[in-house]
Amino acid sequence: MQVHAPLRTLTRLVLPVAGLVASLLLPSAARADQTSGSATTSAKHKYRMIVLTDLDNEPDDSQMFIRLLMYANEVDIEGLIAVSGCWLHAGMDPANPASAKNRVHPEEAIRRVEAYGLVRDHLLKNAPGWPTKEYLLSKVGAGPDGYGMGTVGDGDSTSGSKLIIEALERADSRPIYFCVDAGANCLAQALWDYRKNHSPEQLAVIIKKIRVYDDSGQDNAPAWISHEFPEIPIVRSQQQVFGLMGAHGPYVWQPYPETDDGQHLWTKEHIQTNHGPLGALYPDRLFGAKYMFLEGGNTTTWIGLVNHGLYDPEQVTWGGWGGRFKGTREQVPAGQDLVHKLGVTEKPYQPFYMHPQAVDKWIDPETGKVYNTIWTPVQRWRRAFQNDFQARMEWCVKEFKDCNHNPVAAFNGDTSDTIVHLTARPGQEMLLNASASNDPDQDTLTYSWYPYPEAGTYAGELSVPDAQQAKTHFVIPASAGGKQIHIILEVQDHGKGISLFAYRRVVIDVQPN
Repeated sequence: MQVHAPLRTLTRLVLPVAGLVASLLLPSAARADQTSGSATTSAKHKYRMIVLTDLDNEPDDSQMFIRLLMYANEVDIEGLIAVSGCWLHAGMDPANPASAKNRVHPEEAIRRVEAYGLVRDHLLKNAPGWPTKEYLLSKVGAGPDGYGMGTVGDGDSTSGSKLIIEALERADSRPIYFCVDAGANCLAQALWDYRKNHSPEQLAVIIKKIRVYDDSGQDNAPAWISHEFPEIPIVRSQQQVFGLMGAHGPYVWQPYPETDDGQHLWTKEHIQTNHGPLGALYPDRLFGAKYMFLEGGNTTTWIGLVNHGLYDPEQVTWGGWGGRFKGTREQVPAGQDLVHKLGVTEKPYQPFYMHPQAVDKWIDPETGKVYNTIWTPVQRWRRAFQNDFQARMEWCVKEFKDCNHNPVAAFNGDTSDTIVHLTARPGQEMLLNASASNDPDQDTLTYSWYPYPEAGTYAGELSVPDAQQAKTHFVIPASAGGKQIHIILEVQDHGKGISLFAYRRVVIDVQPN
């Protein structure tokens, strides 16, 4: 591989912008993590994540970044890396060195983290665990300005690739989930450097920590990674990612029109205005004079990680806010990517294998409409995650008593935010008890128990009687021997103008007949 670019750091871009931002926004005081109001501290498992994003390409990644910061207390963010991608570099203008399309934009990440610092005190009043602004700024990095694998090679390290290596070498056995919302050449560079400078045994240790969620193949680096390191599990979504707020899914932005324009009217009320300096940075997503649906597809790569009671990213077939994929990796055929937009292909790295998207069938309980498409595994949770975002934006500016907070979904008295694992026999009666569920705002709760057949291996009919009660039961079918059944508990509160949700997944391994 040829050397295409000199070693560089963030110094040239980041430090001047950080000073400019500091002069425009009042900096928040550095402080230890703490809570106030009625929010209580609780230690819980968090997933490690690194996001690769082409900020300032078009507004969807900038929108995504605001939502991500609103969940900074739910995940361990170890990288906020500005990278290239086909959409950014499709507009490159070599004749105009000042063109924003010619380079990556870590300064845009810094600007948003600075705004986060201004609302962190209010966030701490509503929930614990929010990292300091200074911590998040230390996790900002950049990939190369150039595109794809043409920028990867000896001497091409960047601040972003170094940050990735530091995270992988940290004495932490948890996997790192790489949320690839643009190109992945920064991750490819990290792997290139580590393989060159370490033993095969050392390389094997860090390889075991890597998980990749690739949004549509926006450069050819994921193909190279999959080909060179087939042990790394990679899911790729070409369509499902757009189920977040696009692809004609459930209408959840009432009372505004059921259109993309309506989504932006909702956004103006609930995010952009009267919600503090962070919400004010949430841009409109315009193509010319036309509004497009919110956040493109990139939010889907990480949003599942915030919902532990529902989603296990190690089980790609189980589904959750991040969508659902097939358990067997398949060879990726030519054309199932976006890299070709710049005349680049994945062909040199074929064959390579990734987990493909799966399909769900779901009936919207609000409308009775049946959804049965590649987008459904994301769309089915749209009411919950969009209400959740709205509530968290309120946390930026309001006191605990004036906001809504998620209920706690309990299973058989267990109030932890975990997936429940049970073993049962065919014909056994199973007690489902959510009566210990509670709400921090003392709101009224409603309950729903339902099977998630696609997530399990039992293909027969399964129903839960009295599914709207806090306590119910069902019988394991006689034909379910040796299969796995998934039951979802959904707890919904009703207070302060918006309903919030909590989930527990109950995974039942049925013994053979």
